[in-house]
Amino acid sequence: MDFRLLHLIATVIDACDQQPNRGPGHPPAVTIRVVATLRRFLREGTPWRSLTASEDQASGSTLRRCLARWAETGLLAKVHALLVGMLRGHPDLILDSCSVRAKRGGDLTGPNPTDRAKLGTKYHVAVDGDGVPVACIATAANVNDTLAFKRLFLAAFAVMGRIRTVFADKGYDAEPHRDLCRAFGAQPSIHKRGQPHGSGLGKRRWPVERSNAWVLDNRRLALRYDRLGFIVQSLLQATCIFLVARRLARQF
Repeated sequence: MDFRLLHLIATVIDACDQQPNRGPGHPPAVTIRVVATLRRFLREGTPWRSLTASEDQASGSTLRRCLARWAETGLLAKVHALLVGMLRGHPDLILDSCSVRAKRGGDLTGPNPTDRAKLGTKYHVAVDGDGVPVACIATAANVNDTLAFKRLFLAAFAVMGRIRTVFADKGYDAEPHRDLCRAFGAQPSIHKRGQPHGSGLGKRRWPVERSNAWVLDNRRLALRYDRLGFIVQSLLQATCIFLVARRLARQF
């Protein structure tokens, strides 16, 4: 990723981050080093212990401390929202999910019904009509998509401001979800269970499927090793931030 985009993300993090007053001692790591380390950690799946401090990179322990502090304050969600707000996005909203295996168990894991009940985690992603991820949630693999709909929709509406149409497959089929969309002025286009194939919904859902593929292109997310739930959610949120930043580069 371009250094300018890493610098942009680091600048937004510094603007949103309210660090506690520090006494004498070693100064905190420069944010852009932490962001660059996070990018490498996600893309290459580098083990924590292999992340050693250098001129351009923070150590694994520093990265873990930063993720813990950012998760406590919800900082990555704020950064994600600000970057999405900088885009001229498409008003449609598309929802989907994908599951990965959790080799070591831990938080946010459950028997995956699509993987012979192996322990896994599900990534729920909402994108606009151009495929820009605007909201994301990590849950156990056995959590039904319908349970994540309201949270995803409200998080997406908060950053998009206006949603024209909501597209989703039959996994999100529920009348309360359609009522929620209409209450916010959006037209629901959610496939109903029992209806034959060929609704044409697949022609509109491809941006979220592409975004899911980009999420799973990060080795640290494609096969889950981390046991702590806040680490998994933070990595998913950070991946979406990097995808938004990449899209920003095309508009500016």
